[in-house]
Order: sequence, then structure tokens, then C-alpha cells
Amino acid sequence: MESTTGRLYFEMPQNKKLNRWIEYVCSASVVTDTATGRSLILTAAHCVYDDVNKSFAQDVWFVPRLLDTTGSSDAFGCDQALGCWSADYGVVDSRWTTTRWPNNIAWDYGFYVVASTGNHLAVSGAGGVDSLEQSTGTLGITWSAPSTNAHAAAIGYPYNYDPQLKYCEETLTTTNANINWWLPSCTMAGGSSGGPWLQPISSGNGSVISVNRWGYARKPGMAGPKVNGTSA
Repeated sequence: MESTTGRLYFEMPQNKKLNRWIEYVCSASVVTDTATGRSLILTAAHCVYDDVNKSFAQDVWFVPRLLDTTGSSDAFGCDQALGCWSADYGVVDSRWTTTRWPNNIAWDYGFYVVASTGNHLAVSGAGGVDSLEQSTGTLGITWSAPSTNAHAAAIGYPYNYDPQLKYCEETLTTTNANINWWLPSCTMAGGSSGGPWLQPISSGNGSVISVNRWGYARKPGMAGPKVNGTSA
């Protein structure tokens, strides 16, 4: 789990008409994909596509295993993690693009595709090979419904603990008329969006059932979209 989960750096438009873009961060994980020649990153749709400005992110970089860093000498931490991988393109559900929050929260999951060659930036001190999934390993996605009577863990890189990897673990529930999965006591902040939810959990690993989607500013709680039975 620690090697498969990382941070996304990307830009979204502040004002698309004036070509002004600003930097954002999210979390993400490398998931199992049977196709050859590529790796697949799972995150939240709002880390891939801006539903207000109607634009995909640009200049997208994924940095796995940032927990190994101790204060980087480069912008992303590539020199102390496994390196950085650039994304070729992003994929989201069309209903995320044609509606706006909160009407599209059910489809807040997305993917980035990374080619197995030519996308790896490994500066001095970093290891790994060109293929992202070979460097990090992968997490499987559970396509059946998870149990609301068992613990689930949400993983991510919240900005208030930068650059530490954090998690919440408690009994899984639902919210918003059962649209979202819900962890009622989770207090991870922004930056953790897109990080994986795992169930069952064994020795720090598990299968992905959702991703960090949203939480409240002044009280605990973290929501995650359902990937089972959906277009994910």
C-alpha cells in the first residue's frame, strides 16, 4: 500500500479564457490493469477534470511512496521517492463533465493512464524502472459491494501533514441517500482527495473499494464514491 499510493501534482484553470492555471495536489494509487504497455492510476474525478471550467488537468505528475522523503531538493520529491511519472491522459465519467457539484458526486472517480516507457523521471537518488506498476506494485479493485459491518481504511497525503502518508480506519457506513460510502470520524484534510479506500485490510494492504472524495471543514467525516455497480 505504501509503495502503490502517492501524490498527484497538476494544474487546473483559474481562468480558462485568460489561460491562467494554478497548481493543485491530490492523492492516488496504482491499480491492477491487465492491459500491457501501460499503468493505471485511480484517483478522484475532481483531480482529473474541472467540472466548473470544463477542462482536464494539465502537467500531471504522480509521485509514489513519498513517505520516504525527508525534505526534497527538487519540486516534487522525485529524488527521494521512486521517481516521478507523467500521465498521458485522464478518464472520467461523462456525467461528471456534464453536471456540477453536488449533482455529480456519485461519479467522482477517475483514472490516469501512464505509458510503460518514456514517462519516468528518475533524478539522482531515485530508483525504480520505467514501468510504474513494476516499480510500485498494484492494488486490486473490488467490484462487488463492500461490507458496512466491517472496517475500511482511507489512505492519503493530507496537506496538514505534508509530506506524511496518513490513514483513517473505522466501520464503513453510508451517507447522502446511500450515494456515498462514509467514514464518520475521519479528519484528513485537502490533498488526500483521490487516495484509496481499502477493505478488507491485512498487513497494511487490501482491495480498493472507493477513493477519498470530500469531508467537512469543521467536523469529522469523509465520503467516498461507490465504484461497485458503476461505470468505474
